[in-house]
Amino acid sequence: MKNLMPIIEPIAISTISRHLFPGQMGYSRVDNSTRLALEAELARLEKARFALSFASGSAALAAVFSLLKTGDTVLSHTQVYEGTTRMLQDTFRRFGIKNTSVDFSNENELRRGMESAQMMVCESITNPCLQRLNIEKIGKIKRKKTLFIVDNTLPTPVFSHPLESGADIVVHSLTKYIAGHHDVISGAVMTNNAAVFKQLRHIQWTLGAVPSPFDCALVLRGIQTLKIRMMAHQKNARLVAHFLAHHQRVERCVFPGISGVVSFWIRGDEKDTLAFLMKLKHIPIAHSFGGTQTTLLHPFSMMTWTAPKEELKKQKITGTLVRMSVGIEDVNFIINDLRQALME
Repeated sequence: MKNLMPIIEPIAISTISRHLFPGQMGYSRVDNSTRLALEAELARLEKARFALSFASGSAALAAVFSLLKTGDTVLSHTQVYEGTTRMLQDTFRRFGIKNTSVDFSNENELRRGMESAQMMVCESITNPCLQRLNIEKIGKIKRKKTLFIVDNTLPTPVFSHPLESGADIVVHSLTKYIAGHHDVISGAVMTNNAAVFKQLRHIQWTLGAVPSPFDCALVLRGIQTLKIRMMAHQKNARLVAHFLAHHQRVERCVFPGISGVVSFWIRGDEKDTLAFLMKLKHIPIAHSFGGTQTTLLHPFSMMTWTAPKEELKKQKITGTLVRMSVGIEDVNFIINDLRQALME
């Protein structure tokens, strides 16, 4: 029996290990075999030299921002995840970290903004309006001394590899597609830069925002089916987007093509949109995205916004916006529920 090797990585729950001699490291916050196995798999997935896992996507992003020092500036895209904006403006601002925003799709604005920035951050596909940025173009014009951070949660490494396009660091909320079953919260940071990895590893150890071995095992399980799930999400999302784009009650529909998320705007006002959501019989209204089951989110009322309503309106984040995470159920089941809910 001693010669048998498990196919699935064992869950190492012991917080300490027996030391063969004094001076060894054997504390689970620093070294845990299940977490190290996950990090090796994440590095392979994102085509990175190094990967670190965290207790959440927010914890992963906080670790990245912890690379900064007082007086540094973070340049963010005008459309960036609200949690990122909140973290910069509510938390890291207290430590003297500045944050400015420009449109990363505007080359002139981007070049001017990065002149005084030590770090720049964006998403490969923005949430919730699903703008798809040209990461390769941004990577080519960024300054060498400016760290370029890309949140690649929405397309996943199945469809996008920002490190190959000039990004210095890639961040993921593993909670979404990579874990893929709405049963674990976790995050990750990937990089090819050995010096940056060393700093981030120290931050991971010191702050201790690591996932549990059980969480790591759940993410490892999700990775096994990631590609086949993403193909199914993408296929269903394309069909759902086609249905919505041609429906008379839908003013506008956006589908970036390389994910399973669709955003659309209902004709009328917020009251009409909420009425549509309440008429759904099977699709739940819920936060997050990336699970096997289809969910809908009303971003305007369900997300905590730092920006004023006028700025949200400029970004098309209004009371009529709906973000849909298209699952892998029978697509007719999804479309039929949407159809009956859209009936006047």
